[in-house]
Amino acid sequence: MRSFLLAVFLLFVSAGSSLADYNQSKAWFNEMTYQERIRTQFLLVFTGDYASIVDGTFGKLTYNALTTFQKHREYEPDGVLDPAELLVLQRDGLDLVKRVGFETKNDASTGITFGVPVKLFEPPTPGERGQRWQAYDGSIALETLRVPHTETAYKDLFRRLTRTGDGRTVEFKLMRNDYFVVSGQKDGRDFYARIMKTAADNRGFSLSWEPRHAVFMDRVAVAMSNSLRYFEGNQDTGKLDAMTSAPDLNTPEAGKHAAAAATGKSDRARKMPTGSSSGSGYLVTAAGHIGTNAHVVSDCGFLEVPGHGTASLVQADLVNDLAIIQLDSKHAEHFAQFRSKQPIVRGEEVFVLGYPFAQILDNNLNFTYGIVSSLAGVKGDIRHFMVSAPVQPGNSGGPVLDRTGALIGTVVSRLDKFKTLQVAGDLPENINFAIRGRLMSTFMESLGLSPSYNTITRLKSPTVIDEEAARYTVQILCKN
Repeated sequence: MRSFLLAVFLLFVSAGSSLADYNQSKAWFNEMTYQERIRTQFLLVFTGDYASIVDGTFGKLTYNALTTFQKHREYEPDGVLDPAELLVLQRDGLDLVKRVGFETKNDASTGITFGVPVKLFEPPTPGERGQRWQAYDGSIALETLRVPHTETAYKDLFRRLTRTGDGRTVEFKLMRNDYFVVSGQKDGRDFYARIMKTAADNRGFSLSWEPRHAVFMDRVAVAMSNSLRYFEGNQDTGKLDAMTSAPDLNTPEAGKHAAAAATGKSDRARKMPTGSSSGSGYLVTAAGHIGTNAHVVSDCGFLEVPGHGTASLVQADLVNDLAIIQLDSKHAEHFAQFRSKQPIVRGEEVFVLGYPFAQILDNNLNFTYGIVSSLAGVKGDIRHFMVSAPVQPGNSGGPVLDRTGALIGTVVSRLDKFKTLQVAGDLPENINFAIRGRLMSTFMESLGLSPSYNTITRLKSPTVIDEEAARYTVQILCKN
């Protein structure tokens, strides 16, 4: 009995110690800027300790990667990298980056940008659906592709690439509404494919290699996957199609955090308010989770929600430009409810709330009215819909509501007047875009959060909608 009690005591001590290490590691990780967190995860990918989504958020996978990195180098596995350990992470991670020549490349034939291990390949040649890269001995091959939906639908392409048989096995597959990943073996070679869904087509790459290269190609494949994005035409047009991308690991800026830590100088002052921007958002859970745009919060050293206190980034979906942050108080009295099943209809009335022109309007909540004027966004992007309700800088991330007060979208952008004038010769009026509400609710579910749905079918007056929505619509201050 005494030995049993001793074992139970040691178990609780061990569990308490692990939890303390996890929380300490989380606090350390979140002290970094968003770009530094992204870079740390990428470096852990290149050291072979992390094989998941590079999103700058902390969770069990990031904690396990940090402690595994420490264990492999015989450091104390507490999930907090001291100055010396940070320099080792940078040295070891960049070693593979330099050896394979990992560089960001634009593939104009498919409209994708991604990291490519250029030192492994001969110059690319035209392929059937994009470009083809191959090692001098054929042991590693890379192919980019672009397949119109009219030729092969997104789900059909996923089913085709996950078929087994005839020397093909699938070891991993993941399908989301915006991309899928498939990996396995075919004819004795390892393969990895990541395909993104755009409004008109499917784009991505397929990579294969002989098993003898697995020691580094497994890492390269994950890094390539996390660096993938797509573009339409000139990347400098500022369109809505920008996707996730790897940080420039080779720039002098990349080592700034590690260098500051190595000299014993904290970069906390650099991250705290020296400049700020603002956006809007809406509470979505009683635990203080807030929905907004990724571009509002993803590169902030410090988040503040006036009237509610400080907040922390939970996760950003850079593909769909969505993000979830959480109040540090982890509490909210009111939150938005999503429309359940009814489709968005062209011509229906909508209301937009947010905090535009914060400095000019003295941070006042703004309520505007309009209609759904189109069921798609730029170039037919079905993730978005168009509204005529006026949208201004600072409205980004705010809610779009229907006549029952249900949330049907998240404000994301407006058509740039001056660029449109240059292209079309006229100024656009009230052409604004929102991300469909179902993408936010799906994003919440992927994080283990439960969206609340509106069961009320009766129409409400604009005054009532404004009064109710004002309780959960918030301003978000991004400070750096």
